[in-house]
Amino acid sequence: MTAHDDYAGLGRVSAALATPVAGGEYLYGIVPFRHMLEARSVDIVMIDQVRSGGITPWLKIAGMAEVFNLPVVSHGVPEIHVHLVGAVPNGLTVEYMPRLFRLWEEVPVPVNGELAMPTTPGLGLKFDETAIRTFGVA
Repeated sequence: MTAHDDYAGLGRVSAALATPVAGGEYLYGIVPFRHMLEARSVDIVMIDQVRSGGITPWLKIAGMAEVFNLPVVSHGVPEIHVHLVGAVPNGLTVEYMPRLFRLWEEVPVPVNGELAMPTTPGLGLKFDETAIRTFGVA
């Protein structure tokens, strides 16, 4: 047994298993990922764009993972993560959790098990004005 922030202990658990271990989705910022990577705590780095601090920190974390020859996957918000995982050489998969899809006019949807990269400018997202009026707080 080990604590969630005992990176050396998590590394020992990961090394003892034949099954690849993914983790990191609940880490905030860049520094904890560095500690996790240095301790070899995981085999697959799971990055949450919201918790990591945004798009730029997400990309920096993916770069660190690449230095350690580790793939990255996403956690939540597939409408943004499809771009991030697709932009890095060590991107593996996008976790598909369509919780916020009602906010957008169009979102990436799986076709034959893959998400098509939006081709419209930016993130390819446009707020659904009806949803904004329905769920908005004044």
